[in-house]
Amino acid sequence: ERQVLYLIEGLKEKGVENFLFCPENSHLFKDVDPTPRHWWGVDVKKFPLSMRGEFDIFSAIKLSKFIKKFKPHILHSHTAHALSTAIIGKKLSGKNPKIIASRRVDFHIRSRKKYLQADRIIAVSNFVKKVLIEDGIPEEKIDVVYSGIDLADFVNLDGEYLKKEFNIRKDEFIIGNIAALTEQKDHETLLKGVSHLEIDFKLFIVGEGHLRKKLERLSEKLKIKDRVIFTGFRKDARNFLKIFDLFVLTSKWEALGTSILDAMATGVAVVATKTGGISEMIEDGISGFLVKAGDHRDIANKIIFLKKNKSVRDKIIFNAREKVKKFSIKNMVAKTYQIYTGLKIL
Repeated sequence: ERQVLYLIEGLKEKGVENFLFCPENSHLFKDVDPTPRHWWGVDVKKFPLSMRGEFDIFSAIKLSKFIKKFKPHILHSHTAHALSTAIIGKKLSGKNPKIIASRRVDFHIRSRKKYLQADRIIAVSNFVKKVLIEDGIPEEKIDVVYSGIDLADFVNLDGEYLKKEFNIRKDEFIIGNIAALTEQKDHETLLKGVSHLEIDFKLFIVGEGHLRKKLERLSEKLKIKDRVIFTGFRKDARNFLKIFDLFVLTSKWEALGTSILDAMATGVAVVATKTGGISEMIEDGISGFLVKAGDHRDIANKIIFLKKNKSVRDKIIFNAREKVKKFSIKNMVAKTYQIYTGLKIL
């Protein structure tokens, strides 16, 4: 959702008029407001559209009426369900806008036929592009555009109040993770990894999800309950990056992983699993450390190494801050706009 907001804001500066369709009860719909209450402050014309499932005919009809009235040049879908709605809505309208489909996940597509109906497909990483090609999508139909972050957002983050809130001592080594508590993020491996540590540490797991109780029970079983803090959902999640000595992400799969980019931009060394598009952000041993997914022993070894070798940690932080510039909002918007203009309609 954040990427959509960034894109809308960036395209507006280039003179592209945007209309946003999304579920009315979503955070995205609420965050787009003529009098914004949130940090991004995007102002755009928005329309509620439920997009419930692959064949929500009511949403498609509503979209088709909009297409007939406003005659948009492009329908840019950002989810699989949105793509279905765009395809059906276009057919019902009798008009011929171009369709672009963004693919932000790295699992295999269910319907090759559906994605072939898009004029262009934007993959969030080269790994996602590879998956699409394996699924039968022609390579020449796919563009890679990395997700973007606003580097300015990380300049003035404040974490001092968090040290007081959680009674963090100066001599404690703080390991952090910001992610939804789902199977994909594999917090079990993270907990098993830190259970091997023989150092004075605290692990912050920032996020909420259906696995929370299971993970809390595991931390108790591993006898690290007093060292692990489950914060739940936090609106100030980014500020936690200022108190982390190390950011660790143990995902089983990851199309890209913008939380890693956030950590790199803030100046926190990263240890992450070598899966999906993560290796496109981190060069092992240069801008972070990569480990095999599920390898809790190696997670522990990398944490201990970086704890003992601050000079290495500092070098990684420096390299990461240079690397992350490649993933700016400016680049994301510019490459997307280039794709738009390549359709010969702007």
